[in-house]
Order: sequence, then structure tokens, then C-alpha cells
Amino acid sequence: MHSITRAALLSVAVLAAGLAVSAQAQTGPSFKCSANMASSVETLICSSEGLASLDRQMASTYSAALKKAGSQAKMLKAEQRGWIKGRNDCWKADDKQACIRDSYNQRLTELQKGYGVVTSTPASQK
Repeated sequence: MHSITRAALLSVAVLAAGLAVSAQAQTGPSFKCSANMASSVETLICSSEGLASLDRQMASTYSAALKKAGSQAKMLKAEQRGWIKGRNDCWKADDKQACIRDSYNQRLTELQKGYGVVTSTPASQK
């Protein structure tokens, strides 16, 4: 009986840990946040749920666009790298959050229209 209780507790602990990881994956951005962020823009994205939500949507939309890009995949990857550099220039803006949000919204629209990708719209984008 004691071993059944221990096994049950272990199962519950594993399930709880899995749910915690799943919940964390849905609250942060698509990239790993750390103390050594490459840019102040990424740090700001990590600290804002609205921007993190836009980043998750971008990751999903970009992934879907890449699947549809076919022979244009190399060009799409180069464009995305360029967009990230442009987004990271938002550190110069007076209103950094608005700049980042606008950058995401513009790029999401470009990907959705250019590749026929449909994704959900987060509340911060409405």
C-alpha cells in the first residue's frame, strides 16, 4: 500500500511539473529569456505579456509561412532576419513598447497576406 501511495504521489508530481512547463511556455515569448539578453528590446519583450504574446504569434505565423514558402524559403529567412534587426532598433524609440508592438503587427500582416497564413489575433493587437 505504501508503494502505491508513493507511486501515486510521484505521478501527480510529474503531471504538475508538466503542467507548469506548459503554462510557462504559453506566457513568455518564443525565445528563452535570460539575464544575458542580446538586446534591450528582447528584455522588454520578456517583461511584457502583451509583447510576449505577439512574439509567440510571430513564431507560429513565421513557421506556417516557412512551410508555405517553398522555393522562396531562403528569401523569407533573410527577410525575417532583417525584420528582427529592424525590431531591435526600437531601443532608439521614445515609446519602445509601441514601436515593438507596431513592428510585430506590421510583420504579422505581411506574413499573413504574403503567404496566406491565418493566425489568431492576441488581445494586445486588437
